[in-house]
Amino acid sequence: MAAEAFFDLSQIDLNKVVYGPAEIRKRNPHRFEMELLDAIVHFDTTSMDAIGYHDLRDDAFWVRGHVPGMPLFPGALMIEAAAQLSSFCYHEKFGIDPNMIFGFGGIEKVRFRQQGRPGQRFYMLCKDLVFNRRLSRFAVQGLLNGRMAFEAEIVGVSIPRPAAFHEGAEA
Repeated sequence: MAAEAFFDLSQIDLNKVVYGPAEIRKRNPHRFEMELLDAIVHFDTTSMDAIGYHDLRDDAFWVRGHVPGMPLFPGALMIEAAAQLSSFCYHEKFGIDPNMIFGFGGIEKVRFRQQGRPGQRFYMLCKDLVFNRRLSRFAVQGLLNGRMAFEAEIVGVSIPRPAAFHEGAEA
């Protein structure tokens, strides 16, 4: 897998939010402590490539227990954050279907290269590899302090949405 970033971040204004939490919530079902996509700072409507971020906060649910005294952002949450960016891209392409949800179907070619800690901004980069309504595949990367933290390929699949899916969910 590639060791350099998909995009030249020096050419992108990483402080300009293109989609914030309200827009992300319209497309992704994640809420509360599982919202791992804080903002999108780049989105190409032609290629569906995207860059988003998640701020690693001192009060995040994983800080207290994931290596007490030396909190590390779990690799599984790095992947989940990138999967949420992939889901956003999918919904931008195909729209929202009230009967379906775009779910996690698999992950391949995963490599972790550095650890995240509270106080850092975790950037996620996403490129589509296969884009269709039933199954899509994305190449994703995570960056911390401008360096590669992880890279992988994420597979997403359309699955039936339960009837009571949003009961009790706050926006």
